[in-house]
Amino acid sequence: MDATGHIAARKTAPTRRGRRHGVALRLLTLGGSTLAWLAIFALVASVLIVNARASVRDETGSALRLANAFATLQLPTAFERRDMMTQAARIAAEIDAQRHLSAELRDAGGRPVALALPPRLPPAPVPGWFAALLRPEPAQELIPIAQYPNVLGMLEIRTDPRDEIAEAWADFRVILPLLAAMALAAIGVTMAVTTLVLQRLGLLGRALDRMRAGDLDLRAPQTGLTELAVLTDGVNALAAHLAEERAENRRLQGRMLTLAEAERARIASDLHDGIGPQIFALQAAVGQAGRAAQAAHDPALAEALAAVARHAQAIRHSARAAIDDLRLAPAEGASLAEMLQELLVEFTGMAPGAEIRLDCPADLPEPDEAGRIALYRFVRESVLNALRHAAPAAIAVRLEAEGDGIAARVSDDGPGPVAAARAGLGQTGMRDRASALGGRYRPPRREGASTVTTFHLTFPPAQGFAP
Repeated sequence: MDATGHIAARKTAPTRRGRRHGVALRLLTLGGSTLAWLAIFALVASVLIVNARASVRDETGSALRLANAFATLQLPTAFERRDMMTQAARIAAEIDAQRHLSAELRDAGGRPVALALPPRLPPAPVPGWFAALLRPEPAQELIPIAQYPNVLGMLEIRTDPRDEIAEAWADFRVILPLLAAMALAAIGVTMAVTTLVLQRLGLLGRALDRMRAGDLDLRAPQTGLTELAVLTDGVNALAAHLAEERAENRRLQGRMLTLAEAERARIASDLHDGIGPQIFALQAAVGQAGRAAQAAHDPALAEALAAVARHAQAIRHSARAAIDDLRLAPAEGASLAEMLQELLVEFTGMAPGAEIRLDCPADLPEPDEAGRIALYRFVRESVLNALRHAAPAAIAVRLEAEGDGIAARVSDDGPGPVAAARAGLGQTGMRDRASALGGRYRPPRREGASTVTTFHLTFPPAQGFAP
């Protein structure tokens, strides 16, 4: 079996390919890109939270320091004779109206003093977990309200990060969805590119499957991707190399078949020229001795010589059958139709009770020498098997052009092959010839009321039909 025979014998490879191991590329790409974007999402969210927390801390701290300086500068001195609590209430109201701060004025007894506060919108609602992540440590400043020599009250200024946290949450509600949308878009683009690559790889895979099945004339299509062009060129170069090797193997195997047939003819000629005259001489000598024994009235010797004559005749028939089996009966240079016609004439003489028909179109392409030998041997072996084992009343031999070769079909109306019978040397030889020449052989089988044997001989494009 040549290299292409091994390739064709692996037609079950797609079934074996079904038992895949590993992770699908689409799943790997989807999982990898999703994990990568989740990591990026978490990293960006962490950075934003850290920066927002620092921003809240800095903003509220700066506002507290400014408010402390403002209150210190605006409050009258302890020696001025002014209404200190009224001034302190005004300053507290102004500070409480500022963002990021709250102010409270208490009298000497610790009771809160009512402030004239302007209307103020409450900060936007913020999830508690987010506020907890951004809220800094609370800070406060205590400023005594004194008029010498008495302390009239206490002004307390505290940080209030709610407005800043609400602003950070508003930014998060814009940035994080945008980041999520970017992640989905990036994953979609990644999956689209992966699908494109897989489709191109699928084209290469299907081309390889057909090449594996023996279609080495097929070439893998160019995918349009530079990175895959090298792989495509490599696959096509491999297919071209295998096609050349297949053609060379078939040429060599055809040559071997031709040489083997020539050797068979030489052996048949040697047997005919060597053993034939000796057997004839033996039969003549035995016949002469038998006549002498009869003349001498020696019955025992005459009977023994008659037995020798019968065995010599059986040896002659066996040698003749071996010579006929070894040599290719038609003369060299005969066409396939002529070879088969002469063969069937011989079979008609062997089995006069069987009707043997040959259907061979006049325009049938003529195969090369190896093809003629293979088809001739197939018809000879198939008809001989039918005559030996089936005793048919009719045998039909049909040859026709089919596809890229010749299909030969031998059918008979005998009882058919025995199901449990093992393939003989003749069937094994036909199968080997078909494999060597890239053809197909199907052993005897029942089709309706007939037993059918077929042989399809394929001609490689590089070889073609013989002129």
